[in-house]
Amino acid sequence: MRWVVATTLVLGALVQPALAQPAKGDPDWPCTQLYNPDLVLAHVWNGPDPAKVGGHWAADPAIAPLVPRLASTARPLDEALAELDGFIASVPAAERARRLPLLVAALHETLDAERKKVIAGIYKLGRSQKQLAQAIRERNDRIRALRASADGQAEAAALEETLQWDLKIFQDRRSTVSLVCAQPDTIEKRLFALVKRIEAALPGGSAG
Repeated sequence: MRWVVATTLVLGALVQPALAQPAKGDPDWPCTQLYNPDLVLAHVWNGPDPAKVGGHWAADPAIAPLVPRLASTARPLDEALAELDGFIASVPAAERARRLPLLVAALHETLDAERKKVIAGIYKLGRSQKQLAQAIRERNDRIRALRASADGQAEAAALEETLQWDLKIFQDRRSTVSLVCAQPDTIEKRLFALVKRIEAALPGGSAG
């Protein structure tokens, strides 16, 4: 009976986050946050179109090495903003209308790619949890059947030990779900903060 209760609790824990999703949500998405696959630059940037200002950010010897330092979520945002302010101050006013949008394009491209990797990892975790929950259910059903049989006690005991490990793995993974599910939003907020700081430094009339 204890395994029946444990299995019910585990499966309930798996299903609960999905209930917060829209009816047409992806069943493999384990987060309560709404699934949003892309960072749309136009949602955060009101300045010139980076594709129309000329050149590419990777060719700028100052922007190319700066981008990974600003984009790294392992680095405190305040530190990144301080370095960004220093870079902006180093750009001559006459060059800002061209170079600052290129930096925006670089940050968007880099952070969007990182966010997509995180989302892929979240999907992998969600699918793995569903598969493990199914295995737990099947193993629990097998244990119940063996316990009802006089000659199945030894096999049932062995399976209970395996099931105990499966339950532990499931719960350990579950404890990380809320953390990993917050990462896409953290990346999005970082892009917003960096882009808005750049936007504020555009020459008058370049934004909007």
